[in-house]
Amino acid sequence: MNIITPYDSQTGRVLSTNQVSPDKNIRRNFLSSTSVDKVEKVGNTSPSEKSVKMLLNLVKASLNEGKIDESVFKGANYHDWSNLLEIANESTVTGMAFDAAHKLPKGTLPTGIALKMAEFAREEEKEHARQEKIIGELTEKLAKKDTELIQLKGIGFSMNYPVPQHRYGGDIDVFTRKKGTVTEGYSNTWDMFNQMMLDEGCDVEDYKRKHHKHSEFDYKGVRIENHNYFLNKERMPESRKIDAYLHKNINPRVQILPNGTKILVPSKEFNTVFMAHHAFQHFVFGGIDIHHLTDWGMQIKNDGFNFPEELKGTKFEKFTYALTNLSHKYLGTKPTAPQDKEYEEKIFKKLIYPQSEEVPMYYNKVQTFAYKVKRLYTKAKFAQEYTGASMVRMFTDAGLIKLANPKAIFRKL
Repeated sequence: MNIITPYDSQTGRVLSTNQVSPDKNIRRNFLSSTSVDKVEKVGNTSPSEKSVKMLLNLVKASLNEGKIDESVFKGANYHDWSNLLEIANESTVTGMAFDAAHKLPKGTLPTGIALKMAEFAREEEKEHARQEKIIGELTEKLAKKDTELIQLKGIGFSMNYPVPQHRYGGDIDVFTRKKGTVTEGYSNTWDMFNQMMLDEGCDVEDYKRKHHKHSEFDYKGVRIENHNYFLNKERMPESRKIDAYLHKNINPRVQILPNGTKILVPSKEFNTVFMAHHAFQHFVFGGIDIHHLTDWGMQIKNDGFNFPEELKGTKFEKFTYALTNLSHKYLGTKPTAPQDKEYEEKIFKKLIYPQSEEVPMYYNKVQTFAYKVKRLYTKAKFAQEYTGASMVRMFTDAGLIKLANPKAIFRKL
């Protein structure tokens, strides 16, 4: 497994780590303890059609370890490459893109862009190694308490990628249960794990909310989401049925990470539903981007695609088919599904062209409040159309959150 580290601008080749001078270390600004999944996009990027085609071509070549269509890059200027890098960073697929980009004919990839991409890829490698160490420690701690720690998506799922270290993970999602048990609706060790981390001095958030999806805490600089259950059961009517399926089919298996750490990850049946539904939630409520498509592409490439019979007829099924066809079209995966071109186009536009969440800076408090109410109404209506979610419930939940922090009502972001 080849790991991409730094890039030599003179030869166009990748260097080994010991060939890089310390003064070239450019820290990646989006690697932090804040989960990428929690960051609401603000839509500062205005992707050009050419940059999007270039990026998708690189990602497709990288994930399939295949040839690059060099014709896509003819006539590309520095602005096109800069725009590509911005989109890649926004979607956290920079490392994947560089795995293919550094193989382009010399002179195609601008030196400045190449250096940035190489540094980003190297930072991803460091973060991957750090997360491997953390998940290994937590797995061992809980094993001593006769408890299984099952890692969801993230670093465990990265092993489906040709270069796992270049599948960026913002935080670590876990689900715990008493060894040898099957859970129904909720983790049977959630409270214990929360208390264990409180006893270690961690500031555990949301652990007092009995029916909350997950608690959160920082452990040695890495954000951990401790799941009580898997999906937003309160917001999406079908999710209770789907969540029950996940509890029944999690069936953990051993996964060995790049540095030899053994962890537990879910079954392929679990991931077929969970990974697609994770993207579905982001499509509906905001935040879907290219890395959700690459995750789905890697899932169906490695494990195939069989939608569960017991979940057919759901609104989620329709989304999963659309995402499968997008993966076939843009990433070259083989499975296809019943087509709905209008739905597929809506998903693709959200993947590439995120809507702005910024309130115009010149708005006063009344205008800001009106803008946010209108934005919430649009989101709630969209969620109702695609999931059957209650608009009243969404407004109520949003209101309760704002009442807990009134200053946020008039905040621009």
